[in-house]
Amino acid sequence: MQRTPVLIVGGGSVGLALACELGWRGIACTLIEQGDGTISTPKMNEVNIRTMEFCRRWGIADAVHACPFPPDYPLDVAFVTCLSGYELGRLPRPPRMIKKSGRYSPMRLQQCSQMWFDPILHTFARTLPCVNLRFRTRLETFETTGSGVHAKLIDLANDRHECIEAQYLVGCDGANSLVRRLLRIGLDDKTLGHPVHLYFRAPNLLEICGRQPATFFFNVDRHGVWSNIRIIDPVNAMWRLMILDAGPGLTPESVDGDAYLHRALGIPLKVEWLGTSIWSRRSAVADRYSVGRIFLAGDAVHQLSPTGGLGMNTGIADAVDLGWKLAAALNGWGGDGLLASYEIERRPIGVRNVSMASQFYLGAHKHSDGTMAIEDDSPAGSAIRTRIGEALVHDIGRMFRATGLQLGYRYDDSPICVPDGTPPNPDDPTDYIPSTRPGSRAPHAWLGDGRSTLDLFGRGFVLLRLGSKAPDVSAIKSAATARRVPLEIATVTEPNVMELYQSRLVLVRPDGHVVWRGDDPPPIAEALIDKVRGAEA
Repeated sequence: MQRTPVLIVGGGSVGLALACELGWRGIACTLIEQGDGTISTPKMNEVNIRTMEFCRRWGIADAVHACPFPPDYPLDVAFVTCLSGYELGRLPRPPRMIKKSGRYSPMRLQQCSQMWFDPILHTFARTLPCVNLRFRTRLETFETTGSGVHAKLIDLANDRHECIEAQYLVGCDGANSLVRRLLRIGLDDKTLGHPVHLYFRAPNLLEICGRQPATFFFNVDRHGVWSNIRIIDPVNAMWRLMILDAGPGLTPESVDGDAYLHRALGIPLKVEWLGTSIWSRRSAVADRYSVGRIFLAGDAVHQLSPTGGLGMNTGIADAVDLGWKLAAALNGWGGDGLLASYEIERRPIGVRNVSMASQFYLGAHKHSDGTMAIEDDSPAGSAIRTRIGEALVHDIGRMFRATGLQLGYRYDDSPICVPDGTPPNPDDPTDYIPSTRPGSRAPHAWLGDGRSTLDLFGRGFVLLRLGSKAPDVSAIKSAATARRVPLEIATVTEPNVMELYQSRLVLVRPDGHVVWRGDDPPPIAEALIDKVRGAEA
């Protein structure tokens, strides 16, 4: 019988991120993945701002910045009748080389396909001595015991059956999660469409079509918005054509890729086909995120339309939330309610992100009326293109102006955050309003030594004393020490940080979210520490 503190089922981006988070915290874990880790046709191509902040904390942000996507390639989003036809509008986005930080974060969203991002996570996980990665290993079944989970595996390389005992099991095994099905957890599920991904290689495609570079091209013809073309790897001329809704019942053999491509390009072109993926666009959230010592994360509990680029990034945030809580439980200072807070915090975020991604997708389809003459070479056609182009940049462009969506999620009703009675800011997908209201992500601001405030957080709790005259916090420190809760005290005197953080004292938990704030210490420091570690009486 093998033993491990945490067994992670699934070695995609989310499972690897959880292994990285646990290993970075010194928690031993075993990850099993039935595949070999090879990704030839990636599902994900953007690492959003919040995920890049996690990468910064793990020390792998530079590796993401150094991925093969050219740093000088424009990240523009363009709307065209077809790739060789009329351009209706363009949303400019600077290439990655322009800057690596923004107003609200030390990081920027990065174009880094899953075929590069997963190996970066894999390489980092391999550097962590307590992480055991096992590919070509499949979960067969599991059962709970008094002290953990007893799982049966099969080593696919030699057809050997094995048993492993874990204190906790986490299913990061995708939309068809075996872990979720064995737990008999249902999904609040709705199908939005039946897209097709067509991957191909086409050197000099933009030159052939007479089009200025962009990362994303939406195709809008007389039937409305029907597809998009995305560059995945400019160096190797790898592209993806997505048919937004090809209808049910298709098989890879029945998809007429040449016909779809002809319509999208406006010209016939021989390309090297690399793969076809048929899938269902779904709006789905699991009824539960955990049962006892078994947890679910990523696509196993939420399936989103890719509009807005939220899918993998939502799963990475699941892994970070769960990771520090598992570490606290295994290290002995997490209270009985800490792991229960994972579902309470993350399921509402799953609902939020699924809803917003669906709104983005459905918003694209409202631009199907009044487009019959959009391809006409006439004054009427020109007028239609101008009108539709402006609307597309405004409406569909929202999914590419999503700072609020990426950074503004918060844990309003968390049982391990101390509410202060202040109203929440609007949850707007575009506009992000920094706040230290409990449950919110602690805001970024630059410190005098060149670090971000975010660089202060991660390993344990951090209590910020804002200003040289901030009150004494020795009682809070003593209470944390008595309960073995890792807590650092940081005094910050930069005026810009004091103005942004508002209160004289702000307590930030290991994942960078605020759990308490105030101008004076609480009357009972022990009660505060018990609350934030999930041990409130």
